[in-house]
Formats: sequence, structure tokens, C-alpha cells
Amino acid sequence: MAALLNSLVENGFVGVFAIGWRGAPPPWLDALESHPDGGWRVGAVRVRLELLDTPWLLAHVKPSFMLDLLDRLEPQSTAVWYADPDLVIDAPWAFFERWALQGVALCEDNCFPKLAPHHYLRRAWTSFAHEHLGLELDAAMSCGFNSGFVGVRRNDRVFLETWRRALELLPSIGVPLNQLKPGTRVDPFHGTDQDMLNLAALAHAGRVSSLGPEGMGFSPGMNVMWHAADAPKPWRRHYLVDLLCHGRGVGNAHRRFWDYAQGPVRSWTDLQWRCRRLSLWGAVVLSRFYHAAS
Repeated sequence: MAALLNSLVENGFVGVFAIGWRGAPPPWLDALESHPDGGWRVGAVRVRLELLDTPWLLAHVKPSFMLDLLDRLEPQSTAVWYADPDLVIDAPWAFFERWALQGVALCEDNCFPKLAPHHYLRRAWTSFAHEHLGLELDAAMSCGFNSGFVGVRRNDRVFLETWRRALELLPSIGVPLNQLKPGTRVDPFHGTDQDMLNLAALAHAGRVSSLGPEGMGFSPGMNVMWHAADAPKPWRRHYLVDLLCHGRGVGNAHRRFWDYAQGPVRSWTDLQWRCRRLSLWGAVVLSRFYHAAS
């Protein structure tokens, strides 16, 4: 979360950074300057902490939290963005503001960037939407989106309402919401929050503005964000051990995470950060010889 916040500050974000949490709050908050309106301040960014009191996995309250920000917590705001905490922003924030003006801002997924209208999952979601929500889905849209980032302007809030309604109905058909990925991908609702985001996009009568997998750094091109979607996450990964034991190299998302991990918000001591960076770059250099000798 600290790296994401640092990336926003460095790229010119001005606004409110709301952290939805449960359990112990981030310890690095104590080192931040207080904001006169409550919460904390990092440059031009106000940081606020909001307790999410729910038995569900927090991934499944994304649309509810975003609607709460629009309706109660920040009623003067014109737009709300959600980002997973394993993601960093890597383009000027002005780009993201222009992007959301074109419609609901979404990025295509790395696993299912394309879903033809006759795809099994599309057929299953269409039946669910018709039977349980009374909605028809757009047969022309052929993209599959990642739920790790979404930008919604206030006049597109119906997108969030549909996403929330679809998620709330899943327990009624036996899909639990206290797990991230119940079942397997052969089940119609394995990705849960992401599947229902796709349903909301397909049902949205307004405009959607999307980037391909390159938007999150899943493929080369227009890399405006980096999403370390693979496991283990950057803060849990031991890069040299991973390379030597599993032959796993270091992707750009991990490199950019550590570039932003030490900024105005410090969740690591200088020594911890330097050791992690040394391990990462040692693995990067060694992997060149490793692959050459393989």
C-alpha cells in the first residue's frame, strides 16, 4: 500500500487516498503529517483509513467501498478509482483523469484478455445476469477485464451498483464470498469479484474505455501501471533464492514496485530496502548468465 501511495504522489495525484482495512492499521501511518480535515497528509494527498467491517474477503467489497466514498465519505468527489495494493502507478495522473472522462476505465486481464460472445464463461454470466438481475449483456464486447484497477466517474455510478448487486447475489447460488477464488476456473464464478466486474462491464449502458494487458504491464506497450499479480508478491519474494531454486526471473512489475517502495511513505527501513533491492538486482544480473548457460 505504501508503494502504491508513493507512486501516486510521484506522478502528481492530488486528492484523497482512502485505505479500506481490517485488523491492524498500517504502522507507517504514525510517521505521516496530520491533515487538518482528519487523517494524514503526504504532499497534496490526504490519506484516510476506513474500517471495513465485513465477513467477506475484502476483494468482494470493492464496489461497496467505492460507492461509500462517492455517497458518504467524499460526496464532493467527481470520480473514484480503485487499485489493488500490489499495483503501482507509473504515468502522470493527468492521464488517468483524461482516461476516466472517456468512460469506465478498465484494463484487459492477462489470463483472459479476450472472451468471445460464445465463450463458456460469457454464456454462464449471461444466464446469471438474465435470471437473477434482469439484465441483458452486450454481445458485441469481446474483452475480459482485470479487477485490480477501475476508474469510475460519478455519472457512471450505475456500473458500481450493478457490480455490487451481482456480488451480493453469489451466496444465493452457493458461491462463498469469504474466499478469493472458490472452486476452479471451470466453474462459472471462480474469479468472483473479477467475474462480476466483467458482468457489470457487459451490462453497462454507458461507455467503457479500456487498455489492453499492456496497461498493467502484462505485455509490452502502453505500461501506465505495473501489477505484480503473480505470487509470491514483491514484499514476500526472495529473488536470488527464487532464481537459483526455481529459475524464476524478475519481471518489470517487481522492479517498479521496489523503485516506489522507498519514497515519502516508508514501510521499510533503509537497510531492509537496500537488502531487498540488492537481492532483486543480483537476481536480474545473474539471470542473464543463468539463461545463457541453460
